[in-house]
Amino acid sequence: MCGVVGIFSPADRESLWPETTRNAMLGRVRHRGPDGEGEYTAPGLFLGHARLAVLDISAAGRQPMCSPDGRLVITYNGEIYNFRELKGELEALGHRFSTRSDTEVLLAAWLEWGDAAVKKLDGIFAFAIYDRDARTLWLARDPMGVKPLFYQVVGGALFFASELQALFSDGNPVPPAEPEDLDCYFTFNYLPAPRTGLSGVRQLEAGCLLRMDERGADLTRYWELPYNRELIPWNGETVARFRELLVRSVRRQMVSDVPLGLFLSGGLDSYAVALAAVEAGEVPDAYTVGFSEEKFDERAEAAEYARYLGIRSLAFQFDWSGSVIEETLGSLGELLADASLFPLFQLARFARAGAAVILAGDGGDELLAGYSTYAAGELTPYVRALPAGVRSLCRRGARLLPSDNERYGMGMVLTRLIDAAAEGPKRDHASFRRIFGPAVKQRLYRPEFARTVAGTDPVGEYAAFMETAPAGRSYLAARQHADLLFHLPGILAKVDRMSMAHGLEVRVPLLSPEMVAFCINLDDRAKRSLFSGKRIMKSALSGQIPPAALRRRKVGLLPPVDRWFREPAMNTVFGDYLGMARGSLAELRWDEVERFWQEHRQGKVEGGFVLLGILQYINWSMKCRRAHAG
Repeated sequence: MCGVVGIFSPADRESLWPETTRNAMLGRVRHRGPDGEGEYTAPGLFLGHARLAVLDISAAGRQPMCSPDGRLVITYNGEIYNFRELKGELEALGHRFSTRSDTEVLLAAWLEWGDAAVKKLDGIFAFAIYDRDARTLWLARDPMGVKPLFYQVVGGALFFASELQALFSDGNPVPPAEPEDLDCYFTFNYLPAPRTGLSGVRQLEAGCLLRMDERGADLTRYWELPYNRELIPWNGETVARFRELLVRSVRRQMVSDVPLGLFLSGGLDSYAVALAAVEAGEVPDAYTVGFSEEKFDERAEAAEYARYLGIRSLAFQFDWSGSVIEETLGSLGELLADASLFPLFQLARFARAGAAVILAGDGGDELLAGYSTYAAGELTPYVRALPAGVRSLCRRGARLLPSDNERYGMGMVLTRLIDAAAEGPKRDHASFRRIFGPAVKQRLYRPEFARTVAGTDPVGEYAAFMETAPAGRSYLAARQHADLLFHLPGILAKVDRMSMAHGLEVRVPLLSPEMVAFCINLDDRAKRSLFSGKRIMKSALSGQIPPAALRRRKVGLLPPVDRWFREPAMNTVFGDYLGMARGSLAELRWDEVERFWQEHRQGKVEGGFVLLGILQYINWSMKCRRAHAG
């Protein structure tokens, strides 16, 4: 993995972009590529690259890289797992190669097939290719949105970068915040592409191409979720096929010229990837983060997995201290406030001491209906059928429940369930993800900001994705469809930002093209049985996993957020950030935020996720101001 930046002004055929601008942009992605950097400049064009050397780690793999004829130039972040197959196909067509890198193969593929080459790629990527003959720049992002790419068109010039803050410099100041984006962020604690929080700045959406030339920018979608007309039946043959695809996806993604490891928790997804890696002939080290509270700690379970597989287990305990909180916040340059960012930041740093590439189990919950929200969605029709007075009484009772310092407090869970049911079909599922509900927004939004965003509907935006699922598919499939397109990219963003903060590449075999195409076409019975998800994965692992693991409650990487915001370290940090926000940020009522915070510390409300979203909003706003100031 790497960091990419660049600027292209098609109308400018004489001047070069200033060195100060180039250095500022490249400097802000340097952490993504600690193994070197390079740039390509021409009139109106700047391509920059910070390199994390994974394939062909010699100098021959440096970027930006030019095609042999000099026509194409690329700056590229990612891995193409089928590059060897493509290389053989291209050699048969007359292309010759001088490196062992996938970058050179990607250039040759573009020379041979043009922008249609992107449809042949099995990998995770975000890249820019400049065609000197056509004076055209292309941006591309992988189908599932594993690798990030932000862009902005200003005065006829296209700016792009792997991370949001890298777009800005003395030559391109930070634009104002976009109110609708902020409302969406407060609703979910993350922003789906193309939103970024800033006016005129966008994320390139997964599976999309952006073409820029003298006529302007043109966005096209080259990939859609690959649905079949017929469902794949639930039977033993299907389970065997799942196992086969899993091992093949993991084997393909183990290609690396540097040490490879894996993230291992007590869950099924990471174990499935670890088992497949061992079956594919790899014996990677397993890296695990644990928590001081036994009920949240999975180190023992991960160690049991490692012993079972015959691999080495390396684990450490999450650090709650204020200095580490600040360090993690320092690596967050966008509106993204998932609490697991903090342990993931520390896990990535821990793993980087022994590995440069990691295999992880992300994507299994979306593909195989593992989230508890899918079970909750089966309950909402019954909750909705209750008389309004009963629902109102239950909601008031939920607010009276004492805070239990669990990851998701019982009062919060019941309130979300009742509120989601009231939203109606489809909207109920999207509402489960809501952080700032209507009552919290009414309390914490300033009146001017509330009026500005009164017409926005982030929950409806999420729910609308269910309408785009193929006709005839089940309600479960429609919810998964929405999660894959709206929710999953936010999950992948946290993995990318926290791993790349330490120059660590994370690969996600469960989201390979073959696995995605297989899982989205499964009969529902292969995914869920009653209130339990991942049925096919459990069947595939049966007999090859410690038996108790199949009955284990899902824990995950999330710290107990409500408790955390009652601890001295986080409260010191939050108090400092709240002081910075007063008088400078106009969207929230800061006196009311402080009262809400006090009520949370007193156990009157379970507001940890709300407070976390506010903390990162302040952090992001301050970073934007500093970037604006240069």
